[in-house]
Amino acid sequence: MKDPLFGNKLAAALLTAALLVFGLPQLTKALIGGGHHGGHGGELHLAYGGELDLGASAGPVEAAPKVDLGTLLANASAAGGERRAALCKSCHTFDKGGANGTGPNLWGVVGRELASHAGFNYTSALQEAGGAWSYDRLDAYLKNSQEYIPGTAMVQRFAKDEQRADILAYLSTLDDTPVAFPAPAAPEIDTAEEVLENEPVEGPGDANPEPEGH
Repeated sequence: MKDPLFGNKLAAALLTAALLVFGLPQLTKALIGGGHHGGHGGELHLAYGGELDLGASAGPVEAAPKVDLGTLLANASAAGGERRAALCKSCHTFDKGGANGTGPNLWGVVGRELASHAGFNYTSALQEAGGAWSYDRLDAYLKNSQEYIPGTAMVQRFAKDEQRADILAYLSTLDDTPVAFPAPAAPEIDTAEEVLENEPVEGPGDANPEPEGH
């Protein structure tokens, strides 16, 4: 006997298959990131408020050699930093005399005292931190704002050193008299013992003989 609901069951099965094929990638993208405040090339920018649980890491990652901030800034791209900073424009303005948004205006932020921009209501965490925004402090804040200044309203993480250096290079341009970058660290110099060990040893025939008289 023919099942009177066969057509409905077939349609339901086809719809379920379509949802799995077309909907699953979108669901995965939404969970992992990729929206306006999602991940872009290793960066996480959640703006003001929000939480994220990254869970366990996929596995051990070999640590890259640490490069000092002065060297990173010397090789940074301000244009690349401006593109990355576009993520922040939902909260900040960057032009001279620009209005505050969800976050303070960032013109002249390098060298500016923390929690000092007029008209912005800073958290007590930033007010109590004190000091000025040096390149080192901005780098630490961009790397993980909540870890560097617990209680700040800004939630952001730029994990890659080169990305943060690009953003800092861009922020340095937002000033009539930009703050100079820190000098790159001097290269390591071999100790006297290492130099002696690496010096070639001359053999008996290596020395130039005195010319004979004629």
